[in-house]
Amino acid sequence: MRLPTRGLPPREAGTIYALGRNFAAHAAEMRVSTEPVVFLMPRSALLVGGGPVALPEGSTELHHEVELVLSLARGGMGLSREEGQSAIEGVALGLDLTARDLQAVAKKKGAPWARSKGFAGAAPITPLQDASAFRECWGEIDLSCSVEGSLRQQATCAEMIHDPPAVVALLSRWFLLEPGDLIFTGTPAGVGPIAPDQQVTATSRALGEELTIRLLDDGSRASPISG
Repeated sequence: MRLPTRGLPPREAGTIYALGRNFAAHAAEMRVSTEPVVFLMPRSALLVGGGPVALPEGSTELHHEVELVLSLARGGMGLSREEGQSAIEGVALGLDLTARDLQAVAKKKGAPWARSKGFAGAAPITPLQDASAFRECWGEIDLSCSVEGSLRQQATCAEMIHDPPAVVALLSRWFLLEPGDLIFTGTPAGVGPIAPDQQVTATSRALGEELTIRLLDDGSRASPISG
């Protein structure tokens, strides 16, 4: 999948990594530790520019999670923070849409989160823009998320446990990163459910971006899951 960009060369999407528990307040609301958790999403989860999203099969509870997304110009393993900084080429505003009921069952069974995090449309993002303007001021990037005009999430990247260069360095300890890889860097507190036909809008004044999705009113696709 070729990703649209603003002021950057075209990029084919690589592996999509997502770092969980990178905002302490979100970890607290989920009643989990701040030990990093990493999961992967297929490229088919991407929804560039937003739009309608259907509930994944078997789910009746979809939650919103606003995030800063990074794209890499180069990769490697065992990167330092400085090398992680220079590897970041692009940034985007994203939503990590989570089928919370499917995730809860997976956690209970000790199973992977793939069904809850990797369905079609689970990862809406804006076009990638040049990250160079933010390399000295990551903490100033703001993230907010509203549902039907009601503010649910609001924070800045200064509240991250691991800032973007540190996130890249951390992932490179465990994975061989490559050019084109995308990284969802974690969500602030305030995540919550989206009802059918509701509109979710993520915004960032620093990025100059707005991203909107609407959950399709298609209950016929989903049936309650069992533990």
